[in-house]
Order: sequence, then structure tokens, then C-alpha cells
Amino acid sequence: MIKQYFKFLIIINKYIIILLQKTLKKMKKTNTLLVLFNIIFLMYYSFQLLVFTDEFAINNLGIFNHAIAGLSEIIGIIFLSLSISLFYVLKKNINGQLPLFLTVFLIQILILLNFIRYIFTDSPGETTIESIFLNMIIFLFGVIISGFFIFLNRKTLK
Repeated sequence: MIKQYFKFLIIINKYIIILLQKTLKKMKKTNTLLVLFNIIFLMYYSFQLLVFTDEFAINNLGIFNHAIAGLSEIIGIIFLSLSISLFYVLKKNINGQLPLFLTVFLIQILILLNFIRYIFTDSPGETTIESIFLNMIIFLFGVIISGFFIFLNRKTLK
């Protein structure tokens, strides 16, 4: 009877190990997908800010001058640097990368809150509220994706 019990436990342990391995593979795919979404998100805004500085500033900020162009390019460079860093982390490993992911998450939250402020105060400046609302939705998805990733990997990132 005891031998059968141990055989049963061994079989259950094998199934648990197989299930955990499948879960880890799915988790790795989920992590990769979430980081890729963040990379695409940051690259999109980086591309918009660096290549289409004039059009981006006029369409999203409602005004354009050299100071705004310079700030837009600096923010574009920051977004490009963060996306390259995330790509590097994706290739290497996410262990110990909590500061990087918190930085991305914090930037996304602060920009989202700024867009929400524009919407609630109904003061879009010289741009349209629709343009600000679209950017707010995009940043909202970025915040959700980053927050979900950090929550799923809170132990691994430390």
C-alpha cells in the first residue's frame, strides 16, 4: 500500500513538473510579448518625435517653435534609448532590471496623467481634444501593459 502511494506521488510530481514547465514557457512568451509591446510603443513615439518633429508638435501640442522642437527631439531620444534598453533586456535577461521597467512605467504614468489633465480641464491649447484623447488611450494601454508586466515579474525583476 505504501509503495503504491509513493508511486502515485511520483506520478503526480511528474505531472506537476510538466505543468510548471509549460507554464514557464507560456510565461516567457507572455513576458516577451509584453516587452515587445512596450518596445513598439516607445519606438512609435520616438519615431514620431524625431522624424516628424514639426508635424507632431503642431498636431499634438498645437504650436511649434524651436524650443518645442528641441524638447520634442530630446524626449524622442529618451524614448529611443528606453526602447533600445528594453530590446537589450529582452535579448539578455530581465533579472534585476526593476529600475529600468519602473522608469518606463513612471514615464508612461506621468504622461498619461498629463493627457488626462488636458481632457478634464478641456484645455487642449491649439490642438484638438480628439488628438489628446487618442494619445491618452495609447498611453493608457502602455501603462496597463507595463504594470501587468511588472506585476507578473515582481520577484524576477528584483
